[in-house]
Amino acid sequence: MLSTKLIFGCNHLKCVNSPIFQQARSIVTTLTKWKSIKIQDPEDFDEKVKKSKIPVIVDFFATWCHPCKALTPRIESVIAEKEGKIVLAKVDIDENSGLADDYKVSSVPVLLVMRNGKVEDRIVGLQDTDKLREFIEKSI
Repeated sequence: MLSTKLIFGCNHLKCVNSPIFQQARSIVTTLTKWKSIKIQDPEDFDEKVKKSKIPVIVDFFATWCHPCKALTPRIESVIAEKEGKIVLAKVDIDENSGLADDYKVSSVPVLLVMRNGKVEDRIVGLQDTDKLREFIEKSI
């Protein structure tokens, strides 16, 4: 009851059943319908990306890269719209420099579209949501 009082400024049980409380509660319980994979090593990449039965967007990023940080919520929201038709695999270039070299990643962020183990498309740099949506749409 204390949290209800702090959030809504009331101390009556009927506040918990108010439309405002119910609406806020429904937002919190929304589930995400997309899959993101954190690549651990080259073997993990082979298993989860190259052998995937559905297209994979490979996000080469670095934790210190500000454009990468700005890109993350954008790409995740667009992937979520596709409800399982495409997978997002994230590759930290500092932890997997060999993979970055193999795929000729010289700056970040870089997004690759991979299907059946082959690179089909690539986009470099921070992109707006509409550009990302276009990029992913043609990859499905």
